[in-house]
Amino acid sequence: MAVFHRRQVLQAAGFAGLAVLFPPELLAACSTASSPTADGAKGQSFLVLDAHEARVVEEATSRLIPGPDDDPSEAGHPGAREANVTRYIDTMLGALELSPPRIFAGGPFSNRSGWPVDDMAKFLALTPAQVSGWTLRLAGFRARYRAGIKTLDRMAGGDFIAASREKMDEILAQDPGGFMTLLFTHAIEGMYSAPEYGGNAGLAGWHEISWPGDRQPRGYSEDAVSLSDGPDAYVPKGIGAQLLQLLRTSP
Repeated sequence: MAVFHRRQVLQAAGFAGLAVLFPPELLAACSTASSPTADGAKGQSFLVLDAHEARVVEEATSRLIPGPDDDPSEAGHPGAREANVTRYIDTMLGALELSPPRIFAGGPFSNRSGWPVDDMAKFLALTPAQVSGWTLRLAGFRARYRAGIKTLDRMAGGDFIAASREKMDEILAQDPGGFMTLLFTHAIEGMYSAPEYGGNAGLAGWHEISWPGDRQPRGYSEDAVSLSDGPDAYVPKGIGAQLLQLLRTSP
């Protein structure tokens, strides 16, 4: 099988979130043979994850959405590490530890488009029923992270973060216990969600896909709304055509 870089594969599909549909062996083929670099999770404090768990999550999500420190071909393109996806995941897991819980951002506006304050940073209180439901849901996520991280360490011979990037990719491609799928889902959320939830640091994810983000109350000009640059037609070619061929021929 030919070797492609992850970002080429994801961009060929049109949007990174579609990667959850790809077979694990296809993601495994998108690898580089190099060693891990120092990570941003080291030295940070977290709500739920301990220092080692946070570093495992950061290294794993940075293999799924690599940035310039994870793959030389990603120069100029932020990944999970740059967007602080680990912070998003830890904030989600510990959302009920905060008051008010970090579940539903407020509104109506952030301060990104002309509003004087960031109303979205003021999270909403939960009803007792919502607290009960989220307690169960987050307890399930926490258990899966604890077990998943231990499994990644075991498969790496004791310490996932000490493994080579090729070995990390090999392990993640096996999707042990569905943990890679869970990690990828949460990494996508942390990469592209509103930064009030802990990820998308510096709007890195939005800038990477040229999305302007929330535009209210300033909104858009009449010309921006009425003048279209035409449909975004997709004609398979290059890596996109190769990707479609791989998907057609995958067992």
